[in-house]
Amino acid sequence: MKRPIIDDLWSHMLRVLCLCTLASTLQAAPLDADEEVMFIPGIARATDAGAIEFDVHAWLHEKEPLLVAHRVLARYLDLDLEKLSPLERARFSRRAALFRTESEEDNVIELVIEGVKGRVALPPTARNGRSDARLTVDASAARGPEEVVRFHAYTALTDPRRFKGEARLVPAQGLSVISDIDDTIKHTNVRDQRDMLLNTFVRRFTPVEGMASHYRALAASPDTRFHYLSASPIQLYPPLADFLVGGGFPPGSVHLRESTTWRTLIPSEGESRIHKLAVIERLLADFPQRRFLLVGDSGESDPEIYGEVARAHVGQIHGIVIRNVTQEPREAARYAKAFEGVDEGLWHVIHEKDAWPVR
Repeated sequence: MKRPIIDDLWSHMLRVLCLCTLASTLQAAPLDADEEVMFIPGIARATDAGAIEFDVHAWLHEKEPLLVAHRVLARYLDLDLEKLSPLERARFSRRAALFRTESEEDNVIELVIEGVKGRVALPPTARNGRSDARLTVDASAARGPEEVVRFHAYTALTDPRRFKGEARLVPAQGLSVISDIDDTIKHTNVRDQRDMLLNTFVRRFTPVEGMASHYRALAASPDTRFHYLSASPIQLYPPLADFLVGGGFPPGSVHLRESTTWRTLIPSEGESRIHKLAVIERLLADFPQRRFLLVGDSGESDPEIYGEVARAHVGQIHGIVIRNVTQEPREAARYAKAFEGVDEGLWHVIHEKDAWPVR
């Protein structure tokens, strides 16, 4: 049984060595005029040594302005642009913009971190343009009342653009709310693919009534943090970020699915499950002393995923809230199976205007 673990460790060491060797041979350079960096908000935490460890999730891409790509994407989504209103076409163009990009491979992005001298080089970007890293800085870098580490990508002195990112400090103890987005806090109708695509690319995003106020009430406790989890592709981060701010939801880390091609826009149920479980397991491992509230909906596999997590991490899960979009009663066989072995008082099924069941 020990052989695979040793092999995994050896493979990991070789990968780190290769990344370090490659990073030393590649030179960081200011971004070209047609290149952009998008950062996804991450988490930060205090280390035993008194420093701050924080995650950086970057995507380097080059815009592709060709009109043909715009129309190919619309055709793939089965959207007739001519039948859309001017406002809807403009909305589609904005939300589809990052699906018309080319990811940049083997580039080194340098970070300028607020309160820290010098620049920090991220690992070279992968084939999908992504560079992810966990960095350590002095504790003074976590600034402001919410203790946020802020940074931006280094650009040429003559370049006025600023591609900004942040990681919010999560205390060792407190409540973490892991919240699904689609059909949990935003009306999407994932179960109807045609309606889902229209709600995602064409229509105005509409929040689920009452969810923002419930979350703000939870956020009144200073040690509460939010982690927004979705199988939506990372290209949709800008409009989703605008939705969270405009809808009055508390700030937090965002965890979207890795997908830098429009051909993988719609995930399979298996891909969604793998993504969500991986994110939740990582958060639980990073913060073993925190209590976790899992919030989702009944439209897909949230009950089954959360039930599995609750059985594997007894003591860490503070509660589970499922928004009922399938009109299944709590006594339904599906819930009995999903939450088998989970404390009856731990999980809740709510309708849109029900009182919030967890404090």
